[in-house]
Amino acid sequence: CHLTISNDYPGSVGVFKADLLSLLSRGRFGVVRECKENATGKIFMAKIIHYEGENKQTVLQEYEILKALHHDKIMSLHEAYVTPRYLVLISENCLGKEMLYSLIDRFRYSEDDVVGYILQILQGLDYLHSRHIVHLDIKPDNVIVTYLNVIKLVDFGSAHFFNPVVPKPLGHRVGTPEYMSPEMMKGDPIGPPADIWGLGVLIYIMLSGRSPFASLEPVEQENRIKSAQFDLTKCYPNASQNAALFLKRVLCMFPATRPTVKECHANPWLQDNYLMKLRRQTLTFTTTRLKEFLVHHQRKRSESLTKHRVLLRSYSNVSTQPGPPSVTTSGKQ
Repeated sequence: CHLTISNDYPGSVGVFKADLLSLLSRGRFGVVRECKENATGKIFMAKIIHYEGENKQTVLQEYEILKALHHDKIMSLHEAYVTPRYLVLISENCLGKEMLYSLIDRFRYSEDDVVGYILQILQGLDYLHSRHIVHLDIKPDNVIVTYLNVIKLVDFGSAHFFNPVVPKPLGHRVGTPEYMSPEMMKGDPIGPPADIWGLGVLIYIMLSGRSPFASLEPVEQENRIKSAQFDLTKCYPNASQNAALFLKRVLCMFPATRPTVKECHANPWLQDNYLMKLRRQTLTFTTTRLKEFLVHHQRKRSESLTKHRVLLRSYSNVSTQPGPPSVTTSGKQ
């Protein structure tokens, strides 16, 4: 299959031609596929998003956000093309694995391994929040660990700009219910604390092999999130007290009382001094429960893909029409 896209207007980067490779994921709005650029032979990720008139601005917001981001902890945008029916984002190919799959590669992992990932995620969030951007879908699927053990935050389909002076509600739900913060569930004003909450859910999963708020009943899950009801005794018995105290802070029901990124960095549990690091390295967990969680997680993802299967036209020899002059392609980083 081939992909040929162009924006034939002043300031564009011309025509992008590539061979489409493996399907990486499929969601409500489109698909993500590996692609090999014909001109250079480089491998990229192509996110192909179909849109209609009513959701065009929502779809284009992902492009507007990505083109402004340049950080080593965040997936970088290579080029973007807007056509009358599709937004095509050509991004760096983040070679590696989703974070939890990276952990289960080993028989045991330590609390220090968990902290190492958290600190990198916090670096990415610090960059986003300093630019008044919230990700709003921090979850295992959207944190890639490269083969150099570097974290990359991906999928900015739920991301929004926020007002740091007067936070505002989004007016609609975004993200994944299991990882939404209480204020997202309630439709309250949204800001950086929502991402801190998502990070807290990730940490709980890594320290327990379980989801803190999951329930077979969506209403029950929503109630648990809104009231921040989770059970710390489900964490591994040897998880440290410092880790438990940190979880209590980041999974607080009230966004104003959750720590900022900088306050997280100052937390005793995340300190990089020799004794704290040594202590974390001695606290190790088997991957059995995490593997069980991932089996269940993958089953839910498969069900979601079936439910939201997107009908896209054949990619074979696709040549799209120029986009409107008001939307330009992104430059290379």
